[in-house]
Amino acid sequence: MKAIAVVDENWGLGRDGKLLVHLPGDLRYFKEKTLGRTIVLGRETFEGMGSRPLAGRETVLLTRNRDYKADCRICHSLEELLAYAREKDRGDVFAAGGEMVYRLLLPFCDTVFVTKIYAAFAADRHFPNLDARPEEFEIAWRGEAREESGVRYQFFEYKRKNGERKKWPQSA
Repeated sequence: MKAIAVVDENWGLGRDGKLLVHLPGDLRYFKEKTLGRTIVLGRETFEGMGSRPLAGRETVLLTRNRDYKADCRICHSLEELLAYAREKDRGDVFAAGGEMVYRLLLPFCDTVFVTKIYAAFAADRHFPNLDARPEEFEIAWRGEAREESGVRYQFFEYKRKNGERKKWPQSA
């Protein structure tokens, strides 16, 4: 499993259900990494994106609300999600937001794609600070710094050290 996120310098993800800043370059990067793959979203993130699946990706919604209806696959627990992902060998599955989905799925991720924004915003949702976990994650690659609309940012790829992620259970 992989994760993909855009964060500010305090590892903030968003505020009031929205991204902290609109960066077309980051949206292209997200599309490049996730196109043809399965993405897992929480309900609030899904609703913040207009309550519709993203084109060219299988969207799986993770919510405890058993009455929630959406035009995509819905899983109501971690066990159900892991069983579904394993069921058809979906290849790369990406945790794609929000905060609770990242915290729940990060232990299963071996690769994390992070776009770091070199600015701080008033975020109300955060991603776990991978730089504060040197025993777990290391930077495997970093892109060149970029700037759009006065906002500097950079792409990073983190790898879990020694492949020590949680293994998906064989039966859920």
